Amino acid sequence: AIAATLAVLGVQAHAQDYSAAQRAIFNTPHLANITEPVTLRYTYKHQGTMEQAFDDIVDVIITKVMPDGSRDVSFNFLSDKHHQDFPVIEGFHSNPVIMMFLEHDVAGLSSQTGGSTVYFRNRIRDAFVDRATAEEVMVSYDGKEVPATHVTLQPFLQDPLRERFEKFAEKTYEFYLAPDVPGGVYS
Repeated sequence: AIAATLAVLGVQAHAQDYSAAQRAIFNTPHLANITEPVTLRYTYKHQGTMEQAFDDIVDVIITKVMPDGSRDVSFNFLSDKHHQDFPVIEGFHSNPVIMMFLEHDVAGLSSQTGGSTVYFRNRIRDAFVDRATAEEVMVSYDGKEVPATHVTLQPFLQDPLRERFEKFAEKTYEFYLAPDVPGGVYS
């Protein structure tokens, strides 16, 4: 499922063809600073327009670090009624938490609007290719300022079917990626 998501989101075979946002999100070895099995715990805060707000936890569990630098990864993505199963990934270099988040969000968009998951994935893929921004910034981590890449996209803003899901038309995705943070994903 994660590999399929990569393909659907426009991750291509040649890194030189990526936009800066695609390289930052999908073609960076975020897990390079993980040298032994560990659990990366992320706080999940949902503030939706059609669903009640909630806070939860996402665990990215690095179960094995291979000599080639790849990792085997399993997940605990949210809890109770919000829990979503994701398969174990073997031999991965990037942090799959962003792909899991996007896949979860696409499923939510589809269920709340009646729209196709493929349609929403395609809008996100297209936005990563030509409408996302990636800028270098500093973030506070562990009591100091560390470099990060801030990726922003609004995949539905110019959508031809905007009127079908107007509540989501201005939805903005923001990601902060920082190589000095364990797992490389700051938020």
